[in-house]
This record gives sequence, structure tokens and C-alpha cells, in this order.
Amino acid sequence: MVKTIVKRLLWSIFVLLGLSIIIFCILRIVPGDPARVALGPKASEETVEAYREEMHYNEPLPVQYGYWLKDLVNGDLGDSLVTRRPVTQDLKDFLPATLELVLLAGLLQIVLGQVIGVVCAAFHNRWPDILIKIVGYIGVATPAFVMAVFGLLIFGYWIPILPSIGGRLSGGFTVPVVTNFMLIDTLLAGNMKAFADAFGHILLPALSLSIGCMMQEAKMTRASMIDNKGKDYIAMAVTQGVPKRIINSRFLLKPSIIPTVAIMGLDFASLFGNAFLVEQIFNWNGLSSYGINAMLQKDLNSVCAVVLVFGLVFILVNVLVDLIVAWLDPRMQQRVST
Repeated sequence: MVKTIVKRLLWSIFVLLGLSIIIFCILRIVPGDPARVALGPKASEETVEAYREEMHYNEPLPVQYGYWLKDLVNGDLGDSLVTRRPVTQDLKDFLPATLELVLLAGLLQIVLGQVIGVVCAAFHNRWPDILIKIVGYIGVATPAFVMAVFGLLIFGYWIPILPSIGGRLSGGFTVPVVTNFMLIDTLLAGNMKAFADAFGHILLPALSLSIGCMMQEAKMTRASMIDNKGKDYIAMAVTQGVPKRIINSRFLLKPSIIPTVAIMGLDFASLFGNAFLVEQIFNWNGLSSYGINAMLQKDLNSVCAVVLVFGLVFILVNVLVDLIVAWLDPRMQQRVST
């Protein structure tokens, strides 16, 4: 298993390298002069030309990429045109907010998705199952940003029980920054009112992100459990008098969620992409919102950094999913190691 992990991580380096080449070339060939964008319309042509020489923009693309990759290996991602700071510092400041949002959304989608799937399987073809299926079709078909808009409209204005647009914490609270995860920092500070306020701010965007994936995973779990109920080993357990609770938890649920786990990993990684518009809607000061502003400003260094971070997340999640599937189903271990 350790050999498999090392092999996957080594392949991940080549995947990230290919991703960096693609995104670097795309950003360099799109219309617009990055030097003029960086210095502004009032800068003289001599100043712009000197900046082009300094940043190697006059060199061929392979040479430009070589300079950029060298800086990347040395931990230098350049400066951002949006914040006028090193991109590495921006990643440290903005990434925790997106991670916190995505982790909570992923937790909601995994836990609630399995619970809903189990409930649907238990009430197969009865009104709870039919009702949840209808809601599930709507949830899967509706984009996350549309869910965010409806969530704001319902719970922010019609039934104002949750904070709508206002960042991660209300202005009346001051919490020392330790991890930059607001929920954790409020707990470390022992300020439960601030924790409740931070949870209220993050709950609506997290639900908006997770509902579509949650209902998709619920449908898969439901279908797998209904299919496995007819298997011979379940019938044998029933005839031997095994309690229904043990059959559902030990013999039925575990093999039923194996097909769902692979989808869980992809859905979790996709939350980072869906967070771009959701963060904008909720004024959530995270890396996805930062990436949107960088794209609009043609901030090459920042866009490359954001894409590489999200690409790394996809790769690590895929490796983790393979390991979880192998743990759930020992028959897969030999396949994973090949």
C-alpha cells in the first residue's frame, strides 16, 4: 500500500507539471498585455518596455515558462496585480477561508447524503422515498450558485434567520487569528457567541455548495442498498436471526457505499470549482473569490497559483479515495496496487 501511495504521488508531480504548462500557455496567449495591465494605462511606454524585459515577457513562451518554473521551485510565485503582495502571502491569507467552507460543505454532503440514502432505502417506494427523490432531482439539476441565490432570498430576506451577505463574521466580534479558520479560532478564543455567529455565516454557503452533490450521493447509496438487499448473503443473515440493525450497519451499508465513495471524492474536489461564484455571492473572502478577481484583472501569477492549488487538491483527493475504497473492499487492494 505504501508503494502504491508513493507511485501515485510521483505521477501527481507529472500531472501538476502538465497542468502548469497548459494554464501558463493559455494565460500568456490570451489578448491583453500583462505588462500594461500591471503598470496601468498611465505608465510610459519606456517603463512598460523595461517591465517586459524584467519579467521576460519578450522571450519565447518556453523560456518564459522556464523562468516561471524556476521561481516556483524556489517558492516564489511572483507578486499579485490585485493585492500588490507576494502570491504566497495571498495563498496563506485566502486559502483557509475556502478550505473551511469546502470542508464543512463536504462534511454535510457526505453525512447527510448517506443518511438520506439510507432513509430512502428503508422507505423504498413509500412517500418519504418519493418525496426525497423529487427533491433530489431538483437538487442535482440546480447549479450551486442558483442554490446560493435562492438561499439568500429565502433565509436572508423572506425568513431572515441566517446572516446573508457579510463575510465570515459580524463586525461586532473580534477574534485573535490563530489558524485563520474562523470556527476553530472562535473556539480557541472561548467565545461561543462568536462561534455561533461564524457558524451562521458559513452554514448557508456550505449548504448551497453541498446540496447538489448530497442528493446525488443519496441516490447512489439508495440504489446500492436496494440492490444489495436482494443478495444471498443478506438473506442468509436474515435466516440466521441476525438483528436488522446489525444487518443494515455491518452487512448492507458498508458494501453499498463503495460505489458512492468514488463519487464523494470527485464531488468534494468539485466543491472548490463551484465555490468561485458562491463566494462572490456571499462576499466570502476566500481563495475562489480571489481567483475570480485575478482572472478579471489578468493577474497571471495569481491565476496560475490558484489553478495549481485546486489541481493539487483534485490529485490528493483521488489518491485518498482509492485508499478508502481499498480499505472498504479488500478485493480492490490488489487492483489499486497494480
